[in-house]
Amino acid sequence: MSNLAYQVQNQQMKLQPERNPKPVQQPSRKLFTKGEVILWGAMGVVLVAGLIWLISLYASVYQATAEVVATQNKITAETKVVEDYHLQVTELSNPERIMKLAKEQGFIFDDKNVKVVQD
Repeated sequence: MSNLAYQVQNQQMKLQPERNPKPVQQPSRKLFTKGEVILWGAMGVVLVAGLIWLISLYASVYQATAEVVATQNKITAETKVVEDYHLQVTELSNPERIMKLAKEQGFIFDDKNVKVVQD
């Protein structure tokens, strides 16, 4: 009989519905893994550093160009001044002008005492 009681108890246990089984939760997948976040962050840092380097390079080229233009303007101005001085020298060394100034100051022109000097 004891065996019969054991069988009845087993059958009753089998007939009883299982209590609410807990559903198995699947681990939630994040959008990005830690490795991907690190890689994207590193690429972002490299991109920002490259852009900063490019902007600084452009600024230095712009500054050098501005200095070249300023130097060319100074050279042009000095060249004009030098040309003006050459023109003044040419005008002031005119022999007729020199003869006129000499006569005004009382010098006498004597053809016999003139010696020709060649360059």
